[in-house]
Amino acid sequence: MQAMTEQERQALAEKLAALREEALAHTEQALAYMARFGVRPEGRIQPFLPPEARQQHIDRLPYEHAVRQVVVYETEPGEFSAVCPFSGLPDYGVLRIEYVPGSWILELKSLKYYIVSWRNIGAAQEDLTAIIYQDLMRHLEDPEYLRVTTVYNVRGGIRTTCTIDSREQGR
Repeated sequence: MQAMTEQERQALAEKLAALREEALAHTEQALAYMARFGVRPEGRIQPFLPPEARQQHIDRLPYEHAVRQVVVYETEPGEFSAVCPFSGLPDYGVLRIEYVPGSWILELKSLKYYIVSWRNIGAAQEDLTAIIYQDLMRHLEDPEYLRVTTVYNVRGGIRTTCTIDSREQGR
């Protein structure tokens, strides 16, 4: 493996600096937003990225069958995580995606990269579920239905489960 050139090192340093600035700015914005409602962070504050930093694209493949089938993707515990905007600590959970394909199915490798891209994102659990639902609906375009559920690890004695089902959205 070849060593990086000075130009490559400089480009990497600039990319890291921009990433640090983005994380710092978003963390400050999130803390200011929470302060408007009297919520103050407890413990250490860790910088995190905004939801816009997630992978934006998920590859898809045509679904060319006349048969109706239910497709379910479910992560193993620990495979799906994001960052709590109050503490900067990781929020681990299980992500379950269930749909009946219309014209498209999701390509699994691309979906995995999308799921992993949430690891350094700071947002409320309910917001993450809504954004993931919207992203998947945009890529699937016309599923018969789409249901996204997140079940987060117990924190403070409370398990959080969020579910969005297209059949309940009045689309």
